[in-house]
Amino acid sequence: MAQTILIPLDLNHDATLDSVFAAAKNVAGDEFPNLILLTVIPEIDVGDFPYVGTEYVRNLGESARSQLERIGRERLGDSADWRIDIRVGPVARTIVRRADHFDADLIVMASHNPVFWDVLLGSTASQVVKHARHSVLVVRQKEAASTPNSEDTSRDALVE
Repeated sequence: MAQTILIPLDLNHDATLDSVFAAAKNVAGDEFPNLILLTVIPEIDVGDFPYVGTEYVRNLGESARSQLERIGRERLGDSADWRIDIRVGPVARTIVRRADHFDADLIVMASHNPVFWDVLLGSTASQVVKHARHSVLVVRQKEAASTPNSEDTSRDALVE
C-alpha cells in the first residue's frame, strides 16, 4: 500500500528543498509513496491591493506550476509517483485542508530557523502542527541560525 506524503513548499526559499526532500526520502525508504508537491499563494486582500486582478493571480499560479514541475523533475524524476497542487488562500489552513483532501499519511515541511531561543517553530509550521489531524514532520534547516549568546540555565536534578 502506497503512502501519501504532502510536501508543502515555499518557493521563495530554495535553501529548504534539500533538507525537505532528504527527509521525505528517509521516511519513504526504498519504496516511494505518492508525493504531492503543494505550494500556497497567500490570499491577497483586495483592500490592501485594490488593483490586483485575477490575471495577476493567474500569472503567479502559472509561475508556481512551472517551478513545482521543475523541482519535481529534478528532485524526483520517475522514481516516485508525484503530482503538484497549487492553491490560493491562508497558507497554514490550506496545507491542513489539502492534507485532509488527499488523505495524506504524512506532511513533510520545512521550518525556517528561529531568530530567538524562545521561538520553537515558524508560524506556518506551528499552525500546521497545531491543527493537522495528520502526522507532521517539521524539518529544520542545517544552516546555523543567528541566535543570541546564551548560557545553558538547566542543571542536573540529582546533584546536590
